[in-house]
Amino acid sequence: MDQSTDPSQSTQDAEDTISVSASTRPTKRKRVALACDNCRERKIKCDGSKPICSPCSKRGEPPGQCIYTVIAGAAKQLSEQEYISSLQKQVTEMQQVIDQLRQEDATNAASRTNANTNNRASASPRDRPGTTRSAGISIPGPEVGGPSPVSVMGAPALSQDFQENNLFGPSSVHSLLREVSQPESRRSVPQRDKNQAPSVASLHLPDYALPPRQVADKILDIYFNEVHIFYPWTHSTSFRERYESLWSPGGYPGPQSSQSGDIGLGGGHCSETSFFSALNAMFSLGCEFSDLPHKESASEMFSSRMRSLLQIDVLDKGDLSHVQALLLAAQFAISSEHPIRCYNIVGLACRIAVGLGLHTEKNAHRRSNLENEIRRRVWYGCLQMEMTVCMTLGRRPVLEMTDGVLIPSAVDDEFISSEVPSCNQPAGIQSQNLFMVENIRLAKVLGKILSSIYWQSSSSDFSTLVRLESMLEDFRTSLVEALRWWGRESEPQRALTDRDHVLKRQRNVLHARFLHLRILLYRPSFSAYCAATRIAYQSRGSIEKPGSGCDEPEGNTLQTAFQSQCAMTCAKLTFIKIS
Repeated sequence: MDQSTDPSQSTQDAEDTISVSASTRPTKRKRVALACDNCRERKIKCDGSKPICSPCSKRGEPPGQCIYTVIAGAAKQLSEQEYISSLQKQVTEMQQVIDQLRQEDATNAASRTNANTNNRASASPRDRPGTTRSAGISIPGPEVGGPSPVSVMGAPALSQDFQENNLFGPSSVHSLLREVSQPESRRSVPQRDKNQAPSVASLHLPDYALPPRQVADKILDIYFNEVHIFYPWTHSTSFRERYESLWSPGGYPGPQSSQSGDIGLGGGHCSETSFFSALNAMFSLGCEFSDLPHKESASEMFSSRMRSLLQIDVLDKGDLSHVQALLLAAQFAISSEHPIRCYNIVGLACRIAVGLGLHTEKNAHRRSNLENEIRRRVWYGCLQMEMTVCMTLGRRPVLEMTDGVLIPSAVDDEFISSEVPSCNQPAGIQSQNLFMVENIRLAKVLGKILSSIYWQSSSSDFSTLVRLESMLEDFRTSLVEALRWWGRESEPQRALTDRDHVLKRQRNVLHARFLHLRILLYRPSFSAYCAATRIAYQSRGSIEKPGSGCDEPEGNTLQTAFQSQCAMTCAKLTFIKIS
């Protein structure tokens, strides 16, 4: 029998065969932009998940061991995008968990209070830090109706228990506020849990990790544009050169000999630990001035890394980079609600600075011009922070603002070199470091006010106030033209350059600090006059309203008149500063 083949049937069989083959063929795995170092070394597939990939997770590796090393430009860009997307997803998930926990905490607040009545019968929910815990991680709870943690003149508002267990002297704002009656609802401020665990994000990343290059560059630029112009404690040119090396295949070069000598951060003698500690401090300060989303969390993450990198070995030895890193850490601490931490950090920085001989010009002729300039900047940075934090807490300064060390030169960093015996600012270019020089002069006056008015051995007389007022006036009249805040209305209108904007901001800050020192000078007289007025008003039993003229202190003595004038001046200066 002739068995002919049906063409249509053959075509159908071929299509079925192709379909079956296609369905059984293994699918091609999705390529990732960058594999982690562990998977690349083991030559196994990596799914590129962050902060830890699936193979590393299955092996039980900690997140810090799953590291992605950039090896190509294209891979770098894709990896950074994946990294950012991963962080954004984590932040969103964490925010949802926090919101849910806060809702549960608010719902159960009453029941928790009743359950703890036996142990804390006299405490209210506002007297305790509101924290909720999940998976061993402490998350700050909501503050119900509490005041802001910052009070008058930028001083951190601290709880009653904290104020009772710590010394706050006469120059502190807390001392002034104790003289003023406060509403009951504003007498206690919730504190953070002292045993609060680190954030989830900080657990995923090692201390030496860096943000994506674009983000890191942006935050560092913000630091140098917003903070360094007021506190130039590092040589920015050298620091940026070292920073650029972090992105090279070799990474941080480590300590090495240099003809510049020891210039601290950015120099050849700077250790990797000190550099990364300072870099994280700069990132923390830069985040405070940035428009990045969740900048508070990012700033706290960098601050946590900074603190873990400030190792205890600085107690055995120390170099210039250690002092600079401590100053940056103190600067971040005083801008947050940690004034005691700032006080202790500054004390350690000053001790190391004295041990390094920064308080003397001895052997200055043997050092390079660049090294001498940085040493002087760091020494006066220690003194300025010492005066500022002691004024804030009302404590006696350990160091004094002496003239044993030359004031640093008003020359921009790019014009300071170790190759020339002297440095000069080019003609026609105003130095951004003019502010540093004038701020040091003003800090010396602050030291005189603290020692003569608030920590004097005997009661200060009128001549002391007149002498200090004269010093402030001499400072104002001898200011360089570029930093004078008065008489600028007649200047011709023109487009401002970036340097002009910097000088304008520096003028405003210098003006505010000048007014602050005048207020500080007259504040004891203001308090004494108000106390005398209150006593006179109460002793007379007057029904007149305070301020009507019937409540002034008795007597027409010179002391009363002088106190009255000082009180009026203090009030006017406060109004000017606020407005």
